[in-house]
Amino acid sequence: MTSPNAALRARAAHRWTVGVLVVFALLGMGFGSWLSRLPAVRDHLGASTLEMSVFGLTLALGSLTGLIFSGRTVTWLGPQRTLAVGIVGQAIAMPAAAALFWVGAPVPAAACLALFGIMFATSDVAMNVSGAAAERELGKPRMPLFHAAYSLGSVSSMGLGALAESLRIPVPVHLTTLFALLVLGVLLALRVVPNTAQASDVEPHASVHTGPIPTVTAADQAAAAAAQAARAAQKRPYSPWRDPRILIIGGIAMSMSLAEGTASDWLPLALTDGRGFANETAALTLGAFFVSMTLTRVAGSWLLGRFGRVLVLRGGALFVIVGVIVTILVPASWASVVGAVLWGIGCAFGFPVGISAAADNPRTAVRDVAAVSAIAYTAYLLGPMLIGFLGEHFGLLQAFWPLVAFAVFALVFAGTAREPEPAAKPAPGAAPGAPA
Repeated sequence: MTSPNAALRARAAHRWTVGVLVVFALLGMGFGSWLSRLPAVRDHLGASTLEMSVFGLTLALGSLTGLIFSGRTVTWLGPQRTLAVGIVGQAIAMPAAAALFWVGAPVPAAACLALFGIMFATSDVAMNVSGAAAERELGKPRMPLFHAAYSLGSVSSMGLGALAESLRIPVPVHLTTLFALLVLGVLLALRVVPNTAQASDVEPHASVHTGPIPTVTAADQAAAAAAQAARAAQKRPYSPWRDPRILIIGGIAMSMSLAEGTASDWLPLALTDGRGFANETAALTLGAFFVSMTLTRVAGSWLLGRFGRVLVLRGGALFVIVGVIVTILVPASWASVVGAVLWGIGCAFGFPVGISAAADNPRTAVRDVAAVSAIAYTAYLLGPMLIGFLGEHFGLLQAFWPLVAFAVFALVFAGTAREPEPAAKPAPGAAPGAPA
């Protein structure tokens, strides 16, 4: 029979999961809304492609800055407070950037974009930390579902952006109204999201006694002091950047994030240039990529529960390998669509499963998640630029070959993300601490 306390904890974990799910969807909607109005911003400014690229790079650099400091920020404020501050900061920075673009002040507008990037990236780490803690409390994998909600939020924002465009709503009015609603929605959702604090890595102070005070001699005191000094000299503060497991998990997340970001940025252009697709057909093929990725993430909880992280990651890596190779080598139009679908299915799990694996140790979860996020987002933001450089020299389709190599890395090292062994339960009637 389930105890009342266990039932209460289960209900609280379920509410926590729902709250985080809403936060993921709303933050995806906020970022996607900016992307949906980029053509309107370009037309209003009369900006060149290079100038728009500079604005995008400014936002990306702000995001990377936020990722660098996100571990300390989330540790200091806690995930819930970080998300509250982050959404308010986004709701100030993004409408301010749009308004400044509209009055012809691109330099301060770009500074606001950088601030938005900082706030967004920090919020992203916080919601992933909270999501990983929620699924650990719930005892069921939910991270792919969270990221599916983010994708659905992004897709819905594209529809809202198209509606605003058709109604000729100015970008500042659209984004100001939307972000005001997002602040309200996120703050309401955070009411059921605890401000979980991770366990400290610091051992209890020597002055804290938990038993009778023993009688010690001066020699004992000197030996204990020497031993404590030796331990202090050898022990360094924990850093995820010195943890091989976290670095390998970051590499897996990076590989799949690079595959996702490359498809988002370059797949339509590669198909129009290399396969003769019409613009609308190439856009629909990218849509097939995103739909397949999102639906796979929706099914992620069931797949992870049935097959586990390792098989899911290896299967995803194989799908990416096959999908990218088909896209590159098979000239038929139908093959390009099939390749895009396989590609989308394959890269659905790398980042969310990497976040779950990074959060396995509650004592270091914040810093580990921040490190994996920094590695993955660096690849997502900057990696496609390198693919574009290769495409300039070898053609975009041929520039996709490095994605195969990175997917092979994920395939080989997927075992690093294996779920931790469950703690052994004591036998009924056994004293605490007694062997079962």
